[in-house]
Amino acid sequence: MTNVLLIDLSSIAHPLWHTSASDPDPNATSIKTVARVRALASNQPHVAICCDSGRSFRRDISADYKANRPASDATLQHQITLAVETLKADGFPVWAVKGFEADDLIASAAALALTDADVHVTIASADKDLLQLIGPRVVVHKLTDGSEWDEDKVLLQFGVPPCGVVDWLSLVGDASDNVKGAKGIGAKKATELLAKYGNLEDLYAALDTTGSDFTPALATNLREFQNRMEEVRALITLRTDVSLPFGEVYQPRVPADTAVFDGGEDVMVDVSHDAPAAEPAPMAPAAAEPARVAPAAPAPPVVAPEPATPRPTPKPDVMSLAVRESEILPAPHADFSMQLEPRSLREASLLAVEIFKSRLFSAYGTWQGVLTTILAGRELGIQTMSALRMFNIIDGKPAMSADLIRGLVQRSPLCEYFRIVERTAERATWETKRKGDPEPTRLTYTLEQGRIAWQKDQKAWDASAWGKRSVNMVTKCASTELARLVYADIVGNMYTSEELTGEESSS
Repeated sequence: MTNVLLIDLSSIAHPLWHTSASDPDPNATSIKTVARVRALASNQPHVAICCDSGRSFRRDISADYKANRPASDATLQHQITLAVETLKADGFPVWAVKGFEADDLIASAAALALTDADVHVTIASADKDLLQLIGPRVVVHKLTDGSEWDEDKVLLQFGVPPCGVVDWLSLVGDASDNVKGAKGIGAKKATELLAKYGNLEDLYAALDTTGSDFTPALATNLREFQNRMEEVRALITLRTDVSLPFGEVYQPRVPADTAVFDGGEDVMVDVSHDAPAAEPAPMAPAAAEPARVAPAAPAPPVVAPEPATPRPTPKPDVMSLAVRESEILPAPHADFSMQLEPRSLREASLLAVEIFKSRLFSAYGTWQGVLTTILAGRELGIQTMSALRMFNIIDGKPAMSADLIRGLVQRSPLCEYFRIVERTAERATWETKRKGDPEPTRLTYTLEQGRIAWQKDQKAWDASAWGKRSVNMVTKCASTELARLVYADIVGNMYTSEELTGEESSS
């Protein structure tokens, strides 16, 4: 199933603005905002960033809406603008529609995405208003703590399903947006009322028919709120009809990169598009030497006819792997197994551009991300494609596969052997003997250890690789822990995607 990630930029930028007040870098907010977005978007090829734009239409519904907030800080807006410019240059779709808030754009984009039955939507935000969008194929990734909210999580926390969030927030109000709910009704009472009556319409129907079920104070407060109910609902309900260029989500994310190496080590050329480079100006023809004449009959110099202007050779497109193969490929007599491996930073850059263009590794976000992984692999003695397959990008950070960590150890001359001695769905045991150690070292990892480290609810556990393929997970975790324990000089501080996410890597 295809996943579409919708990011609420304000939920990232505003908290960072407050926490970066003491940072000596005046652009710390924009830099950190971009870094956070890139981390969220790692391994996510279909991403859109949604932004606020000017005065919200909700101010036309109520002049009090967000009136408690200070006027927008021009410096903060400048930081957001810088972040947006950088993210657009990264190739991300960045949307802002005048009169609408980022939440409305996210709601509209989610509605468009769900028209395809094979699409799942993840919303990255700290705004609780967006919980109303959660459904069977929509989850919210809370930016405050990294938790994932689904239908069960909403029901557990609020006592109502996602479809009841608007009514719940209407009763309770939203102090951050200066939206006043029903007097005297807090979170607990709102949950109790909606759990019993289902929604506000049925609640007021019960108040009209069986008013004796309500205390006089509660009935009075509900009657007072009834006159404002539709207005409050309109402030909280998200719009799903905002016009958006949604197709951009599925387009290849092509960064407007400034350069890759071409020519000398310090010469850079633009690779932001596939247009051929401008042709060089034709060389001026050399003037012919005047013809010699007899001294007795001087005459004007005779100039030989100008030679035809040489046809300029077009500059090759550095985005094409077919050009100048002699500069990319080693000589024919080189070891065949290494003929496609880059031999310099310039060649690695050219190869990274071509690999990124293939769209097979678009999760790296930029061709520089591909290049960095190639260089990381080269440092470990791993060929280009093996490095790209064996590294996984988790929250913007490269993580190795368990197979890669174990392979690095097994090929080392320090390792006499590294073998598995027990493998079940409940536990796995590996044993290794390091050269020079008097005895082998053995390590066991159990399913219960994985459950403790996972620290998520049973439903998430069951849906994860731990719940589906526990034998693989205990096997991989046992091998990587043993590798780090005995061979810290080879794989120390290297962690796998299995350990970081609880899911098996795709490599």
